Amino acid sequence: MSDFDIRRINLNLLPALEALLETRSVSAAARKTHVSQSAMSHSLAKLREVLGDPLLVPSGRSLVPTPRAARMREGVSAALDALARAVAPARAFSPADTQRTFRIATLDYFEFVMLGDLLAYLRAHAPGAGLWIERFTSASVPALEAGEIDVALVGDASIARQPGLCRAELFHDPFTVMLRRDHPAARRRSLTLDAYLSYPHVVVTVEGRMDGAVDRALERVGARRNVAVRVPHFATAPLAVLESDAICTIATSVALRAQALHGVALRPPPIELPSTPICAVWSKRVDEDEGCRWLRDIFLAGRAVPKRLRAPMTRR
Repeated sequence: MSDFDIRRINLNLLPALEALLETRSVSAAARKTHVSQSAMSHSLAKLREVLGDPLLVPSGRSLVPTPRAARMREGVSAALDALARAVAPARAFSPADTQRTFRIATLDYFEFVMLGDLLAYLRAHAPGAGLWIERFTSASVPALEAGEIDVALVGDASIARQPGLCRAELFHDPFTVMLRRDHPAARRRSLTLDAYLSYPHVVVTVEGRMDGAVDRALERVGARRNVAVRVPHFATAPLAVLESDAICTIATSVALRAQALHGVALRPPPIELPSTPICAVWSKRVDEDEGCRWLRDIFLAGRAVPKRLRAPMTRR
């Protein structure tokens, strides 16, 4: 590694150095960089002083580079090219041409409910785009803040509000009770609270939380359900109810998808339950990134959201 401190050089001298090494002529270098010959002579003098090398020396009626200057020529041009690329404005994002892989942190709720619509949209509008979908956990938040994750699709309460993050509400997903089609409770169009409490329950437990909106609502009316099975994935819950007398109170979009795939029966909850707000969350670092904005707009405009759940965007 060289001990030379690059900060000693005025960066404005580098284009002059490149032109001098290329043309081997003060007048030609001046014409190439659109400055006067005296200005180029002054730049050469400053470069000689800073670099401690004459750079160009007379040889007959022309100038020839010193050994050090000859070694520098290719490196100086490459450095200026690299600097130009680093500070140049980003190319306009084109969905049809992009080969970018977008990183999304979410739960399998998204995969179960929206992934098919998203893939269909990408196939039609951005066939070269890729997806990297990872499970959202509390450990995802630093990567989200840093802009390493393009967007998180989660329940509103999953990520605390903080200055470095933006969020927009996509929709509210109400609860539905899911049970197997030949379940004894499926003989009636609705469930009483007593019947609801008499059966074992399957609960999707996210990040180890033992209670949720359903448990809190039951507690307010002095009731408690018997949780027989806890599963970590939304897609697993329908499988659990298909093989047992257990019932599951779950987001309606998940229940409808399970009904289409597995033929489960659906009933409204016997008590009033709050719907779950689903949000897109992203870093302010990527707020103006054209590719990230395009990806977010797919969700914010409802193109990858079930039609029955689409709602106007609310950004906070």
